[in-house]
Amino acid sequence: MLNLLLFQQIAKLFILIFLGWAIVRAGILKSEDSKTLSMILLYIITPCVCISGFQVERTAENSQMVELALLSALVMNGLCILLGALAARLFHLDVVEEASIQYPNAGNLIIPLVSFIFGSEWVMYVTVYAMIQTILDWTHARILISGKRKISLRDLICNVNILAIMLGLFLFIFQLRLPTVIGSAFSMAGDTIGPVAMLIIGMLMAGIDMQRLRSYRQIWKPVLLRLIICPIITVLLLRVIGAASWIPDGHSILLTVYLACITPACATVTSMAQLYDRDAEYSSALYVLTTLFSILTMPLMVWVFEVLI
Repeated sequence: MLNLLLFQQIAKLFILIFLGWAIVRAGILKSEDSKTLSMILLYIITPCVCISGFQVERTAENSQMVELALLSALVMNGLCILLGALAARLFHLDVVEEASIQYPNAGNLIIPLVSFIFGSEWVMYVTVYAMIQTILDWTHARILISGKRKISLRDLICNVNILAIMLGLFLFIFQLRLPTVIGSAFSMAGDTIGPVAMLIIGMLMAGIDMQRLRSYRQIWKPVLLRLIICPIITVLLLRVIGAASWIPDGHSILLTVYLACITPACATVTSMAQLYDRDAEYSSALYVLTTLFSILTMPLMVWVFEVLI
């Protein structure tokens, strides 16, 4: 039942991808215009989601759930980084391929799915994963893609999404509520995260040269590793350590965080590839291709989770 519900929600988002593709192919917008939407998504919509997700009553139960979400997010992120690094050595992958394996699209795609399936009160648990990944984006991923070992602490601390998550956590811990008008406005903005993110993917897809895509001979390797191999190894590890039994709602919390782990390649990798003169077109192709295949692989990986955990 959960697999069917997940498939239906992903299918709805993929219709929006088609609309984004169609508006570019029709000549109404250009693929490059997606950058404006990306800025709105990054600097307005996602922070609103992060803050709104923590506007819930704090209890002993959900405090335990946040702790488990944090621990599992650390484990899953660490495992993805390790597996990506091992794959890069075994299959001679470049840094764009390696980063695409290591970093899933944990925010833009999974937050609307969790909200649709479990309810808005569950968003804060997947937001914890996004918080860990955002920190890693601006440290490990940046070092990997740029080739420079210097980390800008200022850029990390001043990252708008990190600030939003920290503010959300502060409000949650001290049980401070936003004024009704502000809270409602943030919630309204947050509700657009799924549609806007999918439109951006569709617009990017319309700008990809399909002939060039065929020239990437080993593109199937990072796609397979990101969508199938990493999720399966992750769920096997969760089974071995028995994390689902640690708290009463452990199974549901792990599934929520696991959903973030099985998503397509992260859009941030493409942005950094553009910034540091890596193969940004190839990165975009990985981003789009993993997103397209995820409509099939995500329900499959959820089925694997339900069978094993």
